[in-house]
This record gives sequence, structure tokens and C-alpha cells, in this order.
Amino acid sequence: MTIKHSPGLGPQQGRTLLELLISITIGLVILGALIAIYLSTHSSSRQSAAISRLNEDAGIALNLLGTQLRMAGFSPPRVHMTPGAALVNGVLVSVPDRNFVGAGIRGCDHGFVSHTADDFEKLACAGGTSGAAAFAIRFEGLNPADIDSVQALLPPNEDCLNQEVTTDPMGALGVNYRLVESRFLVRVGPASGTFELSCAGNGGLFAANPVMQFVEDMTVVYGVAEDGLSREVTSYLKAAGIDALPGSVDQRWSRVVTVSVCILMRSAEPDPAGAGSYVDCEGASKPSENGLIRRAYRSVFTLRNRGGFAGSVS
Repeated sequence: MTIKHSPGLGPQQGRTLLELLISITIGLVILGALIAIYLSTHSSSRQSAAISRLNEDAGIALNLLGTQLRMAGFSPPRVHMTPGAALVNGVLVSVPDRNFVGAGIRGCDHGFVSHTADDFEKLACAGGTSGAAAFAIRFEGLNPADIDSVQALLPPNEDCLNQEVTTDPMGALGVNYRLVESRFLVRVGPASGTFELSCAGNGGLFAANPVMQFVEDMTVVYGVAEDGLSREVTSYLKAAGIDALPGSVDQRWSRVVTVSVCILMRSAEPDPAGAGSYVDCEGASKPSENGLIRRAYRSVFTLRNRGGFAGSVS
């Protein structure tokens, strides 16, 4: 028998095992490169997003602190008040023409012993060398019962938490007025379990509430003038240095002209690429723990409403 083959049909051919192995290897290399690029891009994107959030949160926190600090000591001159003078210890001095003439700010380097203390002058500072700084500011707010036209110049009688202040202390002119007080501190939030910038105001009996999460530390340095009337900074001191100056609490703290605030922020989540190191508020380089990104942010504010005390006129 003769077997005939169909024309055009040749022996079947395929890929060898070696060729398949080479193709798979090349494919794995390309896939690995694509995965590496994706992971690197994703990590960089997460890091950029975390830093952007740090910058945004720090800006919001410093803006809030700056708004409050710029109001420290505010109390407008009373209308229909004739400027006068009096002899004090043989020196002719001007008579205050405003309700509030006390110090607009007071601080502690490592926090208050209790931020709920009723009396501004009796705020006690925590001891030791660790812990975030804290400070309190106060200013005259709007009194709805006062129909004086100058009331139109006053800010709302609300503390840092937008709580209405209803207390009416007696002013230097024998007039009751609204004295708004807000206290800023850094603590571990009882609800969040993380460090946060908190505020306590006299509109809410100084109960502290968070205003910005993930603020781990705060450092405050004060520019101090020669006295309560001068506006020229002669030295830069921390709170302990001001408390060591002569005079009463009001006399010491009325000398503060500028305030330099530094806050240390940290990221909400660890950085997969590693957080590296950071420069803290004291200017020291430190490794960032727990893989969290940390950045220090600083701003300087002028206390433009310093009231001072009776000043010499001759």
C-alpha cells in the first residue's frame, strides 16, 4: 500500500522548553520592575500626602494661636473719658482710661499644674524639664449690657472654643466688663488617645477641648521689653525667666512684646519608607520614632494690644 501525504503539510513545530523559560523569565523581570515602580510611586504619594496634611494642620493651628495672641491685652479707651494724671510716689503718672489694664498673657514652660484654676494670677507651672509649654491670654470682650458706642469696636465675648463669657469683673474705672480668657496646652486627648493641641476657656469653666490633633509638643519664647510701656525687645526669655523678674505677675508679664511659638506635628500613620530624622523646636536633630513623620513649625506674633500700667508723663 502506498501512503500519500497531503501537499503543503509539513512536520509540526513548537517552542522549546528553553524558549518558554526565557520568555517567562523576561516577563517576570518586567512585572517585577512594574511592581517596584508602582510601590515606589505609591509610597512617595503617601509621604507627600502626609507632609501636605502636616503643613495644612500646622498652618491652621498657628493661625488659631496667632489670632488669639494678637487679641491679648485688648481693651479700648473709654469714650467720654477725660485723660488725667495723678501723683504716685512723687511721680506724675497718667491715669488708665481703659477697663482692662492687666497683663494679656502668661505662660509656663512645661504646662500648668492645673489648667482649670480660676485665677489667672494663681496659675501654677508644672515642675521638671519635660512637657509641652502652655499659655493663657485674656482681653476685653463685648458686653451686651453696655450701650457705650465703643462696644462696636470690641470682639465677641467668646473664648477660643466660641463659648460665651458671662462674668463681669470690675475694671480700673469702676465699670463691669467682660474679660475673655483662653488657655492653650498640649496633652493626650482622653477620647483620641493621641497628643493634641487643646484649649480651655472661661466660657466653659476652663474645660479643655481639642482644637488640633497630632500636635506632640509646643515651645514658647517671649520677647521682653524694659518695662510695661516700652515696645522695644531687650531680651528673649522663656516663662521661667519672666517669672524670675521683679514685680507682680501683671508687672512681669505686661513686659512681653512678642511671642515665638513652635509646634511639633506628627503624621497620622507611619511612613512605609521610613520617617528618618527631624529637627525639633529646640533645634536638635532627632530620629523620628515609630516610623512617623515629624516636622516643627514656628511663627512669631506681636502683642499689639499691650496695655501696660500707668506711665510717667513728666
